[in-house]
Amino acid sequence: MENRIEERLPQVVEDRLQEAYHEIRERKVKQMTGKGKKKWIQRYSGIAAACAILVVGSLGALAATTYFQKEVHQEAGEVTYQFSLNYELIPGEYKITPSYLPEGYTDQKDGKYNRGEDDWITIMPIYTTAELDKLDGKLAMERVEKVEHTTLSGMEADIITYQEAQKYKADQDIYLFHPTEGCVIQIVASYSVPTEELLKFADSLSVERIGDTAFETEEEKQEREQEEAEEEQQNAHAKDTLTELVAAGIPEDKIFSVGEEVKYWGAGYTVTGYEYLDSIEGFSEENFFDFSRFDGWLNEDKTLKSYQRQYYDRDGQLITEDTAEQEILKVDIKVHCYEKDDLMEIPLDFRRVPVEKISDQKLTWNLAFYQALPEENNYLQMDNSAVYLEGASHTEGEDRKQYFFKEMENGEEWTYTLLFVVDKDQRGQFVLTSCGANASFEQTPTMSAEEILSDLEGYIYLE
Repeated sequence: MENRIEERLPQVVEDRLQEAYHEIRERKVKQMTGKGKKKWIQRYSGIAAACAILVVGSLGALAATTYFQKEVHQEAGEVTYQFSLNYELIPGEYKITPSYLPEGYTDQKDGKYNRGEDDWITIMPIYTTAELDKLDGKLAMERVEKVEHTTLSGMEADIITYQEAQKYKADQDIYLFHPTEGCVIQIVASYSVPTEELLKFADSLSVERIGDTAFETEEEKQEREQEEAEEEQQNAHAKDTLTELVAAGIPEDKIFSVGEEVKYWGAGYTVTGYEYLDSIEGFSEENFFDFSRFDGWLNEDKTLKSYQRQYYDRDGQLITEDTAEQEILKVDIKVHCYEKDDLMEIPLDFRRVPVEKISDQKLTWNLAFYQALPEENNYLQMDNSAVYLEGASHTEGEDRKQYFFKEMENGEEWTYTLLFVVDKDQRGQFVLTSCGANASFEQTPTMSAEEILSDLEGYIYLE
C-alpha cells in the first residue's frame, strides 16, 4: 500500500526547479525519429520554393577531423538543424565547465546551476554524434521568433528567442556547435535570467573530452526502434481508450453524493457539507500549506483577484483566452479508518477532476483544461488540490511534505476541512477524488476501457 501511494499521489510539494529540468527534453527538443523523419522529408522537399533556407557548412565530404556539418532550416516559427555526421570518427563523452556564474548561483552538479527555484541555468543535454545519430541527425524547435548567430566560447552559437516569450515565460535556449570535438551543447535557462548574464555564462565554457562512446550497433538500433514502435502503439491504444471512456461516461455507481461514503486506501470518506466563499477571511494563515502562493492575489478584504487563463482542448491546442474570477470552495469531510496499515498514514487531500454532462444523469471526464497564463504567476490552482488543512500533524521542515497525511488507528474517525481555489464559472463542472485514487484512469496505455471502469473507486459530486 505504501508503494502504491508514493507512486500515485501527486507531490504535495511542487519543486518547479526540478520540473523545469525534466521538461527541457519534453518541451524544447522534438526528436524526429521514425514517422518524424518521413514528415521532415515531406516538409522540406521542394523547399526552395516554400521557404528561406539558411545553409551553414557543406554537405559534401567531411574533413577527417570534423565530426559533423550542419544545415539550419527556418520556416513559419520552426527551426530545424540537420546534421551530416562523420561515422569514421569515434563519438566522445564530454565534461562542460563554466568559469563564470551569475552572482548568487551555486553548482548543483550534473550541469545544473541555480539561485532559488525560479532562477536556474542548465547545460542539458549534450548531444554527441552518437546521440545525434539516434535522432536521425535532426533537432527541431517550435514557436521560434528569431535565431541570432554568434560565437561563444570559441564555438558557433545560436541564440533562440521564442514567440511571446514574456507572456509564456519561455525558457531561453542557446545552442553551441563544436564540429571538431564532436558535440552540440544546449544551454537552457529560466525566463528570469538576464540575457547578458546568460551570454557571459555561455561564453565561459570549457569542453573536455573524458572518454569514448560508440554509435549504435544494428542490434541496438533494432531494439530501440522496437521500443519506440511499442510506445507508439501504446499511445495509440491510450488515445482510443480515452475516447471510449469519455463516450461511456463515469458509471452511476461510481458517483457519490454529499453524505455518502466512498472508500479509498482502507478508509471511508464522507463529504458532510460544502460551501463557496468569497474570501479567506477567518482562516488562519498557518493552516495553509503554502500561504506564499497567495502573494499578490488577495484584495484588502481577502477576496481573490481575477486572473488571465487559457482554455486548451484535449490535444493541447489553445481554444480561448479570457479573464476568470476566483473563489474559495470549503469542503467538510469525515474520514473513518477501517484497515490500519503500519506502513502508511491516511491521505486527507482531495483533488478536483474536470467533468461534463453527457445527459442530465450522466457525467463524463472533460479532457479539455484551463490553466493560468504563465506571466500571471498564479499557482493557487496548479495541482487542483487543496490549499488548506486545519489540524495538520506534519508542519515542520521536511516533515511538511506529509502535510496532508494523518496517523489513524482502526475504528478512528476524524472530521476536517479543506479549502480549494476554484474559478467561479466552474461550479458543477468537477468531481472530487482522494489524491492518487481512481488510478486506473491513468492506465489507458495498458488497460481496456472496461477494466478501467471496473477498477474505479469512485468520485464525489457536490452538485
